[in-house]
Amino acid sequence: MALNKKNFQELSELTERKFVLFGSGNIAGKTLRNLPKETVEFVVDNSTSLQGTSYKGLPVREPGAICKDSHIVLICSTAVSAISQQLESMGLGENCDYYMSPTINDLLAIDKLENISSDFYFTSGTSGEKSDQYGGGLYHCSISGGEVSLKKIYSGPCYGATKVNGTVYFIDTDAGVFSLAMSGDIIKCGEIPKGARAHGLSHNSDNDRFYVTCSYLDGVLEYSSDFDLLRTFRLSNKIDRTDEPMHHCNDNYAIGGSLYVSMFSSTGNWKLDKFDGCVAEFDLHTGERLPDVEVGLYMPHNIQIINGSMHILDSLPGHLRYGNLQIQSTFPAFSRGLDYHDGYYYVGQSKNRNYSRVIGLSNNVSIDCGVVIWDPSLKVSRFLQFPNAIGEIHSIVFLA
Repeated sequence: MALNKKNFQELSELTERKFVLFGSGNIAGKTLRNLPKETVEFVVDNSTSLQGTSYKGLPVREPGAICKDSHIVLICSTAVSAISQQLESMGLGENCDYYMSPTINDLLAIDKLENISSDFYFTSGTSGEKSDQYGGGLYHCSISGGEVSLKKIYSGPCYGATKVNGTVYFIDTDAGVFSLAMSGDIIKCGEIPKGARAHGLSHNSDNDRFYVTCSYLDGVLEYSSDFDLLRTFRLSNKIDRTDEPMHHCNDNYAIGGSLYVSMFSSTGNWKLDKFDGCVAEFDLHTGERLPDVEVGLYMPHNIQIINGSMHILDSLPGHLRYGNLQIQSTFPAFSRGLDYHDGYYYVGQSKNRNYSRVIGLSNNVSIDCGVVIWDPSLKVSRFLQFPNAIGEIHSIVFLA
């Protein structure tokens, strides 16, 4: 079933037949308020106790009173699927002889969010906790309606994560790169230089290479599919002069001949309180740093290309940017960890350790930890509250 979501203006243009409302509850009342009364002939209801009565001055009849040649049915009940099947059995066609009342759209969106079922993995970089229930590590989250269950699979300060051919790869910044096998076993794949503070991880399917952002090296390491180190992309030469990382690079995304990197400061001055965050681009063929793709960001993190469009989380103000990297939604906590699945965005929310910096940018700064499920078409969301002891979310990965 794929009922068109016509609005009231579009329905009012269907003047060749009279409307019949299927259902005599509050939805029918709201529908009547948005249609000229003369366009509605009567109401039908499956309840035999209501048939023969009246609703808002209209007679309530049995569904058999519907005439395909004379009526267009508007479903005014959340039992859309069952009523659609009933109407189909009567010879009526969807998006021709019957439609869903526009007043149901919001109700169905809420109902769908409340009853969503999905499974994903996420990483947390919280250090110092080896608990099997909270702290840093790789987690599996399962959602079934109102039930949300978490299972910690691996303990350690985990940051970047990505999927390659149905396998989750993730970084333990102290121990290296690991994968989660189909069997559920954790397999070590590669080493990371000591003291590099490995953060972001991506895989370029075009050249079958992995890319690891290392905050303390001010650069990105390129690895073969077997995790042999091939070369380093350096953000600048400032680290040579200062012996300190100056850009605070975070995540990366490699595709085709380009490597994109998010960082706190394009110019390498964040330690001087200059947060000129950006998405930088490198040419994978020459190794050259190209002009920045986007500037003026405030502690940006996850970069993704979703449905052919570049996405970035502008983390401190909580902005999700895409569509020419414009702000599409804003979330109340430090927004880090991003994936897209089945029409929804999943956006991680970490405890905001820099909330004083957001004063003036936001009037409501959240210190909660969890994941927001956001519907981009209807601009509605649901929040999955995680235990505060988890604290931080860095990456979100769907396998399916």
